[in-house]
Amino acid sequence: MRLIVFLTSAFLFSACAPNQRIINSANERPPEPDSVSRSATVTPVRIEDDIAAMKIADFNFIYVFRRKDGALLDADDRSYLGDTIPSEVNRRKISDEGRAVIIGSNFRITPDIMNILKERFAFEDHSKPASEIMPANSNSR
Repeated sequence: MRLIVFLTSAFLFSACAPNQRIINSANERPPEPDSVSRSATVTPVRIEDDIAAMKIADFNFIYVFRRKDGALLDADDRSYLGDTIPSEVNRRKISDEGRAVIIGSNFRITPDIMNILKERFAFEDHSKPASEIMPANSNSR
């Protein structure tokens, strides 16, 4: 009986030992670069790339709004844009390191809302030419 208990205990304790193959492979793995060197290699996304992504997504209307003084969009600017831009737009993207918001939509923003936005922000239109826009996909003027 003691022999069975001893053998069972020896077997269970040997099963709890670390796997030497895993320990050796961990020692062979090169160290990961530290976070400073990793962040140094990250390139910020350019606004041109964000606009190109909106075009690839095939939005009919692509609008860019910036502060007229070129400064970063602050919380008040973002809140104003969020409250003013209609919910029907398909995509909004903060770009240019926080200096611009890009709107991608298949629905035209109405002239009255566009005028309100243009009073406060500089505006760029990167929309498709009118000849490429399907009438069924846009709101009436």
